[in-house]
Amino acid sequence: SSSSDAPQYLCGSHLVDALYLVCGARGFFYSPRIVEKCCHQPCNIYHLQQYCN
Repeated sequence: SSSSDAPQYLCGSHLVDALYLVCGARGFFYSPRIVEKCCHQPCNIYHLQQYCN
């Protein structure tokens, strides 16, 4: 499905949930920059993957 590629606003627990889904067992690091990138403006799965460990 292409819906996962669609940019969305992800804030707070929604952002954390999305990171868990995208990164899975690799885990991820949470940085203020991802909040700017994904909460203050829409981001997609490719942005999220950059924060996986």
